[in-house]
Amino acid sequence: MFKYEIGGKTYIQKPLVLGQVGQMIDCLKGTMITSFKPLDIFNQLRDQMPRLLSIVLTEEGKSPGDKDLESMAGEMEFSIDIDTALKVSEDFFDCNPVASIWKRLNGIPQNIVRKIPTGSKSSSFSFPEETSQSETKSSGDTRPENANPSPDTF
Repeated sequence: MFKYEIGGKTYIQKPLVLGQVGQMIDCLKGTMITSFKPLDIFNQLRDQMPRLLSIVLTEEGKSPGDKDLESMAGEMEFSIDIDTALKVSEDFFDCNPVASIWKRLNGIPQNIVRKIPTGSKSSSFSFPEETSQSETKSSGDTRPENANPSPDTF
């Protein structure tokens, strides 16, 4: 957890909760990062920075869901100094190890596939047993009496 004094209030930053992730996705929708040079990233995110700061920071003693993001973004825009904004950005990656989270997200499909049973009898998941042809017949199952079986017929 990180603490910051901004505009006479104390804000904290902790790992994101699901609601904050959704807010960030909405805020960054349509944003294309075309360069990873620090000044370029800052310029590309400049318009979203007050809102992003409002998403990741929470006033001490409050819940992330109790924020008025519009109002807070307005406050952030004219009360947070550039040094603190950069510190919040750096701390964000300590609180939320993006590379690790991304790796885990990408691994979910493989983990699901590994957990799906592949016919082992000890599995608690099973399909109903197949009914043999001798037990049930339909009109499509009966061969004419004079049909000669050949190697390519079943």
